[in-house]
Amino acid sequence: MKIYKILFLSALLFCVLSCTMMRRLERREASAGISLIREKQAETPKEAYKPNYTRVARPLTGDSVYWGEAVTDSDGQRVMSVDLQEVEVVAKSRVVVERLGKVAIDFRITVPEELQSKCFGIVITPRLQNNGADTPLEKLVIRGGLYSRVQERDFWQFDKYRSRLLSYRSDTAYWNGRIERAYRQLVKFPYATDARLDSVVSQNETIVYYYSQDVKTEDTGKQLSVTLDGRVQALDGSSYRLPPSDTIKYTISSMLSFVDTLPRYQIKVIDKYAVVRDRNFVTFRANDTAIADTLGDNRRQLDRIVSLMDSLINQEEFYIDSITLTASSSPEGPYVRNDALARDRGYALRDYLSGHFGRQTDTMITVRRNAEDWTELDRLILGDDSIDNREPIRRIIESEHNPDIREKQIRERHPQDYAYIRRKLYPQLRSVAFKYNLRRRGMIQDTVHTTEPDTLYARGVELLKRRSYTEAMNVLYPYRDRNSVIALLSLGYDRTSYEIVRELPAGPENDYLHAIVAMRLDLRDEAAEHFARAAEAEPRMKFRARLDPELTELVQ
Repeated sequence: MKIYKILFLSALLFCVLSCTMMRRLERREASAGISLIREKQAETPKEAYKPNYTRVARPLTGDSVYWGEAVTDSDGQRVMSVDLQEVEVVAKSRVVVERLGKVAIDFRITVPEELQSKCFGIVITPRLQNNGADTPLEKLVIRGGLYSRVQERDFWQFDKYRSRLLSYRSDTAYWNGRIERAYRQLVKFPYATDARLDSVVSQNETIVYYYSQDVKTEDTGKQLSVTLDGRVQALDGSSYRLPPSDTIKYTISSMLSFVDTLPRYQIKVIDKYAVVRDRNFVTFRANDTAIADTLGDNRRQLDRIVSLMDSLINQEEFYIDSITLTASSSPEGPYVRNDALARDRGYALRDYLSGHFGRQTDTMITVRRNAEDWTELDRLILGDDSIDNREPIRRIIESEHNPDIREKQIRERHPQDYAYIRRKLYPQLRSVAFKYNLRRRGMIQDTVHTTEPDTLYARGVELLKRRSYTEAMNVLYPYRDRNSVIALLSLGYDRTSYEIVRELPAGPENDYLHAIVAMRLDLRDEAAEHFARAAEAEPRMKFRARLDPELTELVQ
């Protein structure tokens, strides 16, 4: 055990004294590499490069001369001919296909041997640039053997200290301050969180990691970029931030290139007359008709009535022909009394409005009354599951024509339900309904038909361009056109897309989409027919098909 500790401390001392390793990384600007993953290709065997010249060093001067093949150029001069080593050009961009609202990007991260040491911890974070947003992806963590053991030792010491504290008192909140200070003092090299790969290397060698990530395309541009951000931490506390890596780019290929951007128009019927309806709940004291704005919710209800009437009176498109004010009361008590209360409360509200808008409103407002609104009560009872005897009560309402006897029968036969109805539903019957009859200014005919842009459809197209496919589908589906097919296809609703695309007129774009849907549904003959028709009408469709995996086999 002592020998192990001596070896451990010796290695740790070696790392602490190895600040030169960080300086070496800085001098060399050592960095991790990022590159695209190439598609598999048939490779021919390559012979090892053999230079066709020989370098000879002069012992006296120290310089070198080269002996090799020579040729005669066009001027008759003898010049040396050198066979150059083969150069491999690696692309830094790729086209990725969007399906189901996302794209799959993959790349290769290379961590060279010179970045590694048993005393180092390396954290590399791929960063995704997407339409101005910078999003860190899951990290890669590579730790040297000694670095890992120091981390384990630090956490072992911290856990031991925390366990000792909790053995005295198990209340974690009591020790929070001391535990946090101990963590900062004992744990010098915390474990990285959100890591996709966390690996401990036993010997230094080039590490290659193949990274794959699904990226949602909603609100993205046409291109994605990926770079690397990294940091090397040494046991002596020094650190080295990796220089900026290369940037690899992905161009998104989607079906948005088939979006029909032509505006749609709709026929709008403009009527000379219009009606605005409003319902409010003004509270009155029992057997009283005076309006009190301090009672219940009256202040808000009255302000709402005044605000709506003011906007209708002062707007320029219409003027008010007439206003019908209908006051209603609830059925408790004699019908005759309720009828008088509804009438007088309607007039009281008319007088209240005349005080705000002047006496000219008296000629516009017609007061009506609905002493007991049994029709509305029947509707409320039908929609309330808390009433056990809904149907028997509704039969009483339908069969008994005398309103006083009707209420008495409900009260006597179903007392519990009646108590609930009186408490919960009766207040909703004490209402004031307004009907504003409006006439359009300057209009002679009763109706006029105009054509105007369909703004709802335009919004759906914008949502589609932003790749907000679910919202776009909800808007565009009723139109059953090419754009609705694109939204459905992008969400994977292939069968529904097929039903719509079959109804579309022939055309290169529609036939191409038809071919994609048919291939997804394994209707290969139908797909081949429509693809051939699209390619014949628009030859560029043949090249486009190489980007869509559904049609790849049709162009091979």
